Amino acid sequence: MIKKIILAAALASISNSFAQQGTASPYSYYGFGDKHFKGSNEIKSMGALAVFSDSLHINTLNPASYAKLQTTTFSMGASYKGNNLENQNGKEKTTSGSFDYLSLAFPAGDLTVVAGIMPYSFVGYNIQNTSINDKGMTEARQYIGEGGLNRTFLGLGYKINKNFSIGVDGAYIFGDTETSLTKFITDNGEGVALDRGTRYKYLNNYSGLTVNAGLNYEQPLNKNLTLFASATFSPEMKLKNDQEKIRNTVKLNSSGSLDEIDSSNEIAENEKMLLPMNYSIGVGIGNRFKWFVGAEYTSTQTSKYNSFYKYDNAHYNDYMKIGVGGFYIPKYNSIASYFEKITYRAGVNYENTGLVINNEEIKGLNANIGIGLPVPFSRTMMSNSNVNIGFEYGQRGNTNMGLIKENYYGINVGFSFSDVWFKRRKFN
Repeated sequence: MIKKIILAAALASISNSFAQQGTASPYSYYGFGDKHFKGSNEIKSMGALAVFSDSLHINTLNPASYAKLQTTTFSMGASYKGNNLENQNGKEKTTSGSFDYLSLAFPAGDLTVVAGIMPYSFVGYNIQNTSINDKGMTEARQYIGEGGLNRTFLGLGYKINKNFSIGVDGAYIFGDTETSLTKFITDNGEGVALDRGTRYKYLNNYSGLTVNAGLNYEQPLNKNLTLFASATFSPEMKLKNDQEKIRNTVKLNSSGSLDEIDSSNEIAENEKMLLPMNYSIGVGIGNRFKWFVGAEYTSTQTSKYNSFYKYDNAHYNDYMKIGVGGFYIPKYNSIASYFEKITYRAGVNYENTGLVINNEEIKGLNANIGIGLPVPFSRTMMSNSNVNIGFEYGQRGNTNMGLIKENYYGINVGFSFSDVWFKRRKFN
């Protein structure tokens, strides 16, 4: 059964991953766009912690966690997000949705192999503003961006002993973005608007490899209490970027749309773009069959972006995130009540994105809750498969210095199916 589910989901999800608009954030203008969370939805509901791992869920944040899996496991997820944008001039609402991940794990003794695909980042914005240029003219600008990058990966997790495991995964990052800037003079200083302007369009094609290594450690403190610890590390890597720059002269026609009058283009191939070094450290405590609470610190050396991206009013410091979260299961093996077998999750995280615009740091706060529903829905049968539903609410940025504040909400759904594929038959 799981093989049929995987085939159908893979065909639908992978084709969809190349043609989706997963963000409507104006902050996706910067860098590679809005970085997509690379973990599963059940992990996201616990504050996005990589420290906890179990035998039922693929934790793609930490490849060392793969060694914990005991059966062939398939997981996939999708999400919907609403975003309320606000600045000093008004408010606007946007929505977006995305395929989040698809992964498959094959345990073989102490070694587990995991493969999958997920978005890496999204670009999706449409920003308009006016300003007075250095000649005293009123200039209107429109910034439009779309596209994104995808991440396909292959990972290995190895159990050194019952307490300690290590892992590594390699990923291929690829994708396309299209961004443009259109400029018009709406007042030449004498009350006259010009009917011609300039559009700069940038077509980017990215590709390259990344590596992520991790370790997990578990130490039983007594019969019902275990200490959990984890660490991950991704070294600095670079993506190849082939870019086409197009310059158009545009003219406003009688219907209010723009006609291209002439154009010129320039090709720049094999330019290198930075993927900065990243690491995380986490610790937690709990009973894996009952409850868990943990905390994690994540850092990314985004300050090195300053050598690659040049903005008039923006620069980067290093990225930082602190997350706290956990879960509670009333009675995982209950046969009297289905609701006692449900996993209840919650978590919060705070981040400093490292992006500084008009001397204002862009920071964010995110809260999540979620539930894990065992399947099949039977009061007497145990199941290693489950449906995970999560809800999030958060905010990013502020309205100081002409910036935009985001208040967003979302719902995400994840599926985790487990089955035994390679069990040797004892009887014919």
